[in-house]
Amino acid sequence: RVEGGLVVAEVGLAVIMAAGAALLVRSVANLQAIDPGVDTRGVAVLDVVVPPEETEAQRRQDFRTLAAELAKLPGVRSAGVAAKLPLRGPSNNWGIRIEGEPNRPPSTTFYRVVSPAYFRTMGIRILSGRGFVAGDAVIPDSLETPVVINRALARKYFPGQDPLGRRIGGGRGWARIVGVVDDVAEGDLEPSPGPARYVLFEHSPWVPSAVSLVVRVAQGWDETAILAQARRAIRRVAPGVAIQEATTMRQVFTHAVGPARQLLSLLGMLAGLALALGAVGVISHFVSRRKREWGIRMALGLPPRRILAQVVGRGGALVALGAVLGMLVSLGLARLLSTFLYGVRPADPLSLAAATGGLLLVGVVAALVPARRAATTDPAVVLRET
Repeated sequence: RVEGGLVVAEVGLAVIMAAGAALLVRSVANLQAIDPGVDTRGVAVLDVVVPPEETEAQRRQDFRTLAAELAKLPGVRSAGVAAKLPLRGPSNNWGIRIEGEPNRPPSTTFYRVVSPAYFRTMGIRILSGRGFVAGDAVIPDSLETPVVINRALARKYFPGQDPLGRRIGGGRGWARIVGVVDDVAEGDLEPSPGPARYVLFEHSPWVPSAVSLVVRVAQGWDETAILAQARRAIRRVAPGVAIQEATTMRQVFTHAVGPARQLLSLLGMLAGLALALGAVGVISHFVSRRKREWGIRMALGLPPRRILAQVVGRGGALVALGAVLGMLVSLGLARLLSTFLYGVRPADPLSLAAATGGLLLVGVVAALVPARRAATTDPAVVLRET
């Protein structure tokens, strides 16, 4: 009974962890299926910090120089700068005003400060109008500045209208919309990104000291291989600029999925360990302890196939009981994973059924190993040993 209870407990634990792993598998798959709005392939990222004593004008000049230098590297198609990369958490939200709508309730949008080549480098699709061009950066401060908005902002503030040519306020005076780009997962992976607007460093009232340099490599080039060249170029033209991190957009995307993926690996490993202990270790010990009993039964004429059926039936019944109990407990504990789940309910029937059915199958198959050993026992050898 004790050994049977251990089998049930171990299998129950395995079901609980396997069910959690199944939920996370579906969640990770859902996250990876989200279109982040950027082409993560072939983009290298260097996070840099300029000296704090520099003025805003000096920072702008540093960013122009660094982007131009990186764009000259062999194998590089374009290079841009952004004060905040997509998929790195929300921040930099600014208020917005719509010209001609003074009574609109106050609200905020993502406020992204970028360089002219940012959209091309990140592979962000332009839906209408245009992106930034080099001439936009030299518009005098006394005139309106260009701004690019995403589809979510156009849908929210200009429903059923063409936003091109309209003016929005916030930041430094009024800005005229020159283009609409596709939605980008600015804060994190989500199916419905929030409204966002993009302005040039030259027109932003705020110029950060820490930015991300993004480099798109040509087809056939490896973005990780370009990082070493980019480091050397930055040290050569701007020795006072510190490089915080050198990575790729693929890794940034992987990190955005990270917590669920890491927990998935842990639960999967623990589920496999629990199943191995329950369905193989304890059942094997159960058969070994009853080796003499099987030998006597076979000496009295019990066919080997009956022994095989009894051992598999006994092991299968214990595994089934453990699986059912584990499934019931999983229903109560699944809510603990809710913060790691995306696009799947904690009590997802498909995940529970897959975990329970899979462990039932593995448990029965595992029981066949000691069962075959028992069925092939030589009664004479067993009786002599005892």
